[in-house]
Amino acid sequence: MVSILLVDDHTIFRDGLKRLLHEENDLHVAAETADAGEALLCLRTTPIDVVLLDINMKGRSGLDILPSIKAERPALPVIILSMYPAETYALRALDAGASGYIAKDMDFHELITCIRRVAAGSKYFPAEILDRVLRHSRSDDAEEAPQAKLSSREFEIMMLIVKGQRLTDIGTQLFLSVKTVSTYRSRIMQKLNLGNNAELVQYALRHKLID
Repeated sequence: MVSILLVDDHTIFRDGLKRLLHEENDLHVAAETADAGEALLCLRTTPIDVVLLDINMKGRSGLDILPSIKAERPALPVIILSMYPAETYALRALDAGASGYIAKDMDFHELITCIRRVAAGSKYFPAEILDRVLRHSRSDDAEEAPQAKLSSREFEIMMLIVKGQRLTDIGTQLFLSVKTVSTYRSRIMQKLNLGNNAELVQYALRHKLID
């Protein structure tokens, strides 16, 4: 039986996913939480075989807390659940220590396959980016791209900006104040040596972060 820790701050999604997982004879949601700190506490008190970790949560994002999870349990496989396409975040998840990446609009059966494979010690990433994952894993200069300087939250905000979202909308989505989002934007521009949103969009296109 594979014991799962489900970390997601959307109660309805968490409840629905838990019901589906419990229909599988070999899978069991042993603990669930919407909070990063509680997730770490669960790892200390509950036997867990796989973590399902949402990327977009209140406060710290999934990619922000992933290093803490790996520090607590280095061998524990973590699957990132995301509303973002794999092309955008999967390589960053891999670098942060994730064993798998599943977009939330993927077929449920693909998630089941992913859980079983990572529980058995393998990695699982969507077929459409598997070649990129393999090349990235072998590359000695995987971290040389300028966007590698960005924190997980900065990268997340950058992607929302280049997709045309306003700072107020980003703040609402990420549960941050507009002032905090603006501060993140300034850091992004400084780290990437860019001057405005138009240059940021051109940068994202040039580095194939968006189509």
